[in-house]
Amino acid sequence: MTEKDVLLLSHTVTPEIDSVAQLKKYAIEKGVDDSKWHLVTGDKKEIYTLARKSYLAVKDYPEIEDYGMIHTENFILVDQKKQIRGMYDGTNLEEIEQLLEDIKILQQEK
Repeated sequence: MTEKDVLLLSHTVTPEIDSVAQLKKYAIEKGVDDSKWHLVTGDKKEIYTLARKSYLAVKDYPEIEDYGMIHTENFILVDQKKQIRGMYDGTNLEEIEQLLEDIKILQQEK
């Protein structure tokens, strides 16, 4: 695995606000390299189901929102076999450093 194999994927949690055009505008404003970082939107229920059942990346609050979920600051490292290799709090510098180290480990695996 090389650096070109590392991609970022961000799902919006507010698709009613975040149209494709809005996400593109945000990406341009923030200098996102869209060949490396994909900002995606879609059906709210499908996004929330994916986050809850596939990524396990939610904070559940049944009393709020239609699907009882708010977003987290988590980064989830997924390998080429689509296996989750780690979860990291994007607001915690130590966890981001660990994410970067874990990416290096994955890059050394064959």
